[in-house]
Amino acid sequence: MTIELNVSGMSCGGCAASLQKALLAQGGVTDAKVDFDSSKAVIESSLSKAEIVALIEAKGFSAE
Repeated sequence: MTIELNVSGMSCGGCAASLQKALLAQGGVTDAKVDFDSSKAVIESSLSKAEIVALIEAKGFSAE
């Protein structure tokens, strides 16, 4: 399933790259693209939206 979220709390492109790497390392995530300029994340995953949001929040960012 494709999940698109607005992500806040990223202060640079490095934050986006770090979050993208963390998402890709998570079991159940088959693809993840995090864009700093648009503050959006698009994730292909078998996980629920709530599980993805929890992962993002565990990395110190907010997502909705």
